[in-house]
Amino acid sequence: MLKKLDPQLTIELEQFEKKAYSRGWKLITPSKEEIKLNFVNHGYVSARIDFDNFLFQKIKAKPDLTVFENNVIKTVSRSEGFIQCTNNSGEVFTTKLIIACDGAHSVVNKLSNDHFVDHDHYSGAVRAYYKNISGIEKDIIEIHLSKNFLPGYFWIFPVSETVSNVGFGMLSSDISKRKIDLKKSLQRIIEEDETLSKRFRDSEMLGEVKGFGLPLGGKKRSLSGNNYLLCGDAASLIDPLNGEGIGNAMLSGFHAGKIAINAVRANNFSAEYLMQYDIELNARLLPELKQKLFFQKLFNRPWLINTLVYIGNRNRFLREWLGRKL
Repeated sequence: MLKKLDPQLTIELEQFEKKAYSRGWKLITPSKEEIKLNFVNHGYVSARIDFDNFLFQKIKAKPDLTVFENNVIKTVSRSEGFIQCTNNSGEVFTTKLIIACDGAHSVVNKLSNDHFVDHDHYSGAVRAYYKNISGIEKDIIEIHLSKNFLPGYFWIFPVSETVSNVGFGMLSSDISKRKIDLKKSLQRIIEEDETLSKRFRDSEMLGEVKGFGLPLGGKKRSLSGNNYLLCGDAASLIDPLNGEGIGNAMLSGFHAGKIAINAVRANNFSAEYLMQYDIELNARLLPELKQKLFFQKLFNRPWLINTLVYIGNRNRFLREWLGRKL
């Protein structure tokens, strides 16, 4: 997406220091069988605060944009063909079109009749940063599946030579059903898993454990309406299999920008006109998200995961297929 916006941005990302190169990932099954898969294209792991700021500084440098910092939008309402946004200071911003990139707890999303949380398409997760975990392969991200914490997964993503993003996530319906405390579960996995407990013995947690919600894709939803477009987490576009959201967020932002230009030129901000956005984005993302949702449900069966990984380690074609699908 950066390349589409401006090829120079990809060069600047290569030079960006606050990231770790990632060539692939390792899956550890409930039976402790491991499989290592290479990405089709290499990636990077970066703390969100750093990557977001990298993008934000590029936006601030644009001379034809006005940026209002330190504003928290508290309420959004629609009146006579306009959107009114009220911030934390009580100021009101009025616009004909708002593009909502305000995350899992989107305020703008409340304008939609489709904004209620569906616990079968929503995950909860917690994460912390740890320093000096042993046995880290700095260019490999790790996914651990523990038989006592399925359906859900524990991850270790190196973000620098010494620091890793460590977390645990699970489908909200299962969190509720099993009365799971995610923060305690994260600690339990580290302490009770024999291999992980050894690796974390001399580690140090930096900061605190933080929780967040993940609105998952794979279900057809309303992505727009009169005077608004929803992007990223606000549009529930997170990959239901691996919890990734940044790629789909940037893709949706790209499509929203194109539709916004057309809407301004036509001076038409109606739900009917903006429906082009839903059509384009669903055509691009929905089949893949539905497939990932299918795999998510399939992979909740420990015997199946163990079998696939066992065969995959002995069959190059299955291993490559898994690498492309996951």
